[in-house]
Amino acid sequence: MSHHMSKITSPAVTGFIVLALAACGSHDGDSPGQDTGTGGAASGSGLTFGGAPASGGAITQPAGGAPASAAAGGTSSSAGAPATGGGDLPCDVQSIEAKNCSTCHAATPLFGAPFALTKAADFRAHGAKILERIGDAQKRMPPEPNTPLTAAEIATLTQYINSGAPASTCAATGPGTTPVDNTSTTPADPSVTCYNLKARASAAGDKFTVPTTPDLYECFNYAPPWGSKKVQIVSTRPLIDNAQVLHHWLLYNGDAAVTDGSHSDCVGAHPNSALVAGWAPGGEPFTAPPDVGVQVSSGGFTMEIHYNNKLDAGQMDASGVEICVTDKLRPNVAAMHWLGTQNLNKQVASGTCLPTNTGDVTILRSSPHMHLQGRHMTTVINRAGGGTEMLIDKPFDFQTQVSYATPAVIHKGDTLTTTCTYATPTPFGQSTNQEMCYNFVLAYPAGGLAQAFSLLRNYDCTGLF
Repeated sequence: MSHHMSKITSPAVTGFIVLALAACGSHDGDSPGQDTGTGGAASGSGLTFGGAPASGGAITQPAGGAPASAAAGGTSSSAGAPATGGGDLPCDVQSIEAKNCSTCHAATPLFGAPFALTKAADFRAHGAKILERIGDAQKRMPPEPNTPLTAAEIATLTQYINSGAPASTCAATGPGTTPVDNTSTTPADPSVTCYNLKARASAAGDKFTVPTTPDLYECFNYAPPWGSKKVQIVSTRPLIDNAQVLHHWLLYNGDAAVTDGSHSDCVGAHPNSALVAGWAPGGEPFTAPPDVGVQVSSGGFTMEIHYNNKLDAGQMDASGVEICVTDKLRPNVAAMHWLGTQNLNKQVASGTCLPTNTGDVTILRSSPHMHLQGRHMTTVINRAGGGTEMLIDKPFDFQTQVSYATPAVIHKGDTLTTTCTYATPTPFGQSTNQEMCYNFVLAYPAGGLAQAFSLLRNYDCTGLF
């Protein structure tokens, strides 16, 4: 390929899923950008992300804990959870651990997790922190959008930890984990072509050497591998190479050209770009409905990867995304629209979108976005004929930003009010020590939720009050 990316055929696409944003929840000592100023929010809009376990269950860890790697030019499997059964945990505790914890807190901790959670000794060493996090409504474990522990599961873990987490035995209860399928299949639609955009040291495609640093944000640039052809995105799929240093990644697209193969550290600000894909542990592939294509700008792509390398020097990575596009343009063109406000520096901030649509607008997803002080977001639909409907009402944690399916139809005359709540009043800005209040809404037709004067960006519908 002219841009040193693997051109492959499209996987079969089913359902409509988007990926989860920030890896494995927040952990002590793992707060990107809090001290360095990196890791700030993107100024571009976002297709953000779902968080259920990857297809087929948790991802598989190779023997010895080393992450699996792809052959040159191909896709790769990620390291992940240990097989079920055979440890020294009681069966009920082991079942809770395998279902809720093992993707990140594996025998070799992955995706920035600070410790393993597979043995009785792990529960004894970290019991207080476990009980704190499973009971924390704002930063709970397992993080959004995964299902929270039930009251019975919390009671089981509480009793086990408070009793000293004694070693026990439990026979294997299942076949263990299933690998993520990164193989390619022939697309049903011959107009669909897929490309791999991966971390690389240069345009030649050699793997990127990850320095030993707890929090590195590196931006990798790609010219569109399809050239100047007009296309729409129909699906994206994560390619995970070195799970022991990868935290999460975000893929942006804008109107400006980029230097293909270049890369540099970055601070998370992408003011003229739209966030079109992303991944964090537990994330699944994104597939658009068959009559919907996601709008693509004419410029280049930037993939921002958050690394958390607490290992030895010399760690290599080629993680990234398989992006599938079609030149057979679909009738419904979706795009990200901006709801919220820039009028911050208070504990509660609201903005009302007054769209100029003359016909119906279909909302597919909502992706709340704030920074370190963000705690909660709601978006309410105010119907023109009277009454209100809740589009989204969710707690917020910077470390576990996720997207939610929020299907709704906005009619002519309807408005949408987005309200953000913060721990501390903080002024608006792009660094993580400043704040934002945005709900990135994926909707079609593109521009359907834009106000009369979109001064800040395309499809802006933020309001002062």
